[in-house]
Amino acid sequence: MTDTPNYQPAGQRTVTVIVDSRYGSTLALARAIAGGAEAESAEVRLRRVDIQPPEFSVDDSRADFQAAQAFYRELPKATADDLVWANGIVWGSPTRYGLMSTPLRAFIDEVAPLWRQGALIGKVGAAFTSTGGMHSGNEMTLLSLLLPFMQHGMILAGVPHSVPELVATRKGGSPYGASVVTGFDGTLGVDENELAIARALGARVARLAGQIIPEPASVDMAAAQAAR
Repeated sequence: MTDTPNYQPAGQRTVTVIVDSRYGSTLALARAIAGGAEAESAEVRLRRVDIQPPEFSVDDSRADFQAAQAFYRELPKATADDLVWANGIVWGSPTRYGLMSTPLRAFIDEVAPLWRQGALIGKVGAAFTSTGGMHSGNEMTLLSLLLPFMQHGMILAGVPHSVPELVATRKGGSPYGASVVTGFDGTLGVDENELAIARALGARVARLAGQIIPEPASVDMAAAQAAR
């Protein structure tokens, strides 16, 4: 039986933001989310996942790709400890056919032992994504990003319509999380509404993280009891 790892007690505004990004739009959201959490006096870890070439949907000759990757590669790689440490976890990736990216999914699979330990039960989870088009599956991707949090027994946080920019946005942003619509050639970029929604999400996760009481409990132990 696996012991449950140490975790942050109630009242700790600790937030881990995990990002997968190529051309920088998802990274811009991640940085805005981190900034929103920090504005609420949260301690924040901004982390990345490991990207392994070749990636057939990426044009690595683009200047925006090269600039974004120069910053991205300097971020520490996400680990299971970053999830255990935080009371709030926000992760995001580009949209791939209405789903999260393969590198982020690989990381989520990598930390599966935390599920068996029940280490994330009671914590706060939220999501963000980027797409080229308005109807390229951004909200489907947000939902796919939220599902693992539910399997971990976490509390989901979205963006309420009391955030004015969510009402005003004409591109990204959703009640299900932060998002950006860049245009298929990337020329639309990330606008102020999208950044404001991301900051609001980060701030909300930080506030909630300071209120929750993590309740880790071993899934292995529950299975053993059920088998009696």
